[in-house]
Amino acid sequence: MTTRTTQAADTAHETEVLVAGGGLTGLSAAVFLAWHGVAVTVVERHPGTLVHPRARSINPRTAELLRQVGLDDVVGRADGYESQLPSVHMLRAETLAGPETSRVEQRPPAGARDGQRVSPASWGMIDQDRLEGVLRAHAEHLGATVRFGHELVSLDEDATGVRARVRDGDGRPYELRASYAIGADGHASRVREAAGIPLHGPGALSHIVSMVFDADLTGPLRGRHDPGQGAFIASCHLSTPAEGTVLFPHGRPHRWVFNTPMFPERGDTLGDFDDARCTGIIRAAIGVPGLPVTLVPQLPDGTKVLAYRIGAAVAGSFRSGRIFLAGDAAHVMPPTGAFGAGTGIQDAHNLAWKLAAVLRGRAGQDLLETYDTERRPVADFTLGQALLLMHQRGALPIPLPSGHRPAEYDAVVFGHRYRSSAVVADEGDDEDTGAVPPALLRGQPGTRAPHVPVPGSAPASSLDWFGRGFALLVPDGDGAWAAAARTLGDRDLLVHVLGEEGAELHGVSGSGAVLVRPDGFVAWRCHGSSEEPAQVLAGVLDRVGCRAPSM
Repeated sequence: MTTRTTQAADTAHETEVLVAGGGLTGLSAAVFLAWHGVAVTVVERHPGTLVHPRARSINPRTAELLRQVGLDDVVGRADGYESQLPSVHMLRAETLAGPETSRVEQRPPAGARDGQRVSPASWGMIDQDRLEGVLRAHAEHLGATVRFGHELVSLDEDATGVRARVRDGDGRPYELRASYAIGADGHASRVREAAGIPLHGPGALSHIVSMVFDADLTGPLRGRHDPGQGAFIASCHLSTPAEGTVLFPHGRPHRWVFNTPMFPERGDTLGDFDDARCTGIIRAAIGVPGLPVTLVPQLPDGTKVLAYRIGAAVAGSFRSGRIFLAGDAAHVMPPTGAFGAGTGIQDAHNLAWKLAAVLRGRAGQDLLETYDTERRPVADFTLGQALLLMHQRGALPIPLPSGHRPAEYDAVVFGHRYRSSAVVADEGDDEDTGAVPPALLRGQPGTRAPHVPVPGSAPASSLDWFGRGFALLVPDGDGAWAAAARTLGDRDLLVHVLGEEGAELHGVSGSGAVLVRPDGFVAWRCHGSSEEPAQVLAGVLDRVGCRAPSM
């Protein structure tokens, strides 16, 4: 049933997983899937990645995931991020050249527990446009097919897979068949619409126009932004031309990003913002009439000004049959807290290993249902934290929705707790799904496994043990649990020795064991010994893999 085009005349358009959307989430999904050996094709309607940076950094948990697929050094080289993000400042003023009305110093959470870092990764300063380039190159290096300039027209499914109608860059249609599809095509997701999945939440909070420009702002900055000297401005919140205007550095000398409100209810349209008007608005906000300003195209077609909607919503489901949603297609968050990009990448990471396991026959189909069960509560919780931060800063234009309690920032980054059939909770464990502060992460099932340094060897962290399959962590390599794992040779179960300190960090005794999933989350643990360790272990693997019990 496939068709062919001149673009790929000798290749049938078939793949295992189709990803609609070539932004941060879609490209991450391609990387993770290809790393697991899954055939994946990405289609993206834009001819290339955007120049606009959008997200400015990645948090340590997101960096851990990139580290897992070999991108820790690559990301570092792409934007020169350091092992520690310096302290940064957020300024408020009427204009950049004018007096400050407030200044807030922001330091990323230290991520320390008892004097020990909770992660081998750090905050990374890399603009989204550069990170997307890194992800695209790595996805293709791993074997993924990435097609920019190809637009998804329609999508439907049957009992054997999904069928997409795609239009290439020359306007020629073709058909693409896949076993599964991931909609990572943004807040106005065509995939979500095709699946008939509604959004729930406040919806649109505001509208902005955004532009990238080159200008020498040395004078109005007055030495306040000089990264080489330790002075770094993360953002300048200005009241000219309107409250909600934000200026921030792009990541290269003299290049800046400028966002300012647009009011459709007053008749504003994107077409009203031509070069002359945008240049005048920028000069007014900087406070320097006649400032030389050069607007930088953000799209390959020369588009210089983009319109964005700041919103707050979560999809009613992240799955419909063989179709999944991830990133902004699944949840839209305001930029406060910088949670959106990391949440989307973690969606992709959670889904990729599950799709790989099902496609390779290592897990039952029901494992795919745990994607929605696990990730949708995380999206609800994280959106609530972003709205709380927006409210605290006086920037939330609607009443704060009820039911949200502030959480430690590190807990939002590291402390999600999954409750699903892919996790076996401790006996007597409560049903709280709130985020766990890093200081309290002790190997609880459903939480990210603690980082244990591995001195004098590579990898340098126990987190580097995870990814390809399930891992059994034991205090002693000669104990009963390790011996039992070796009898399950058909399960691709790797055994790693924690040692006494590592066992304590994972909440087990010297005779216990911890089972960790490919995504680094604890699936099950036993605090002590068992009379039938091999039988218990085989049963747990069947249970968390949603497979029929082994005979």
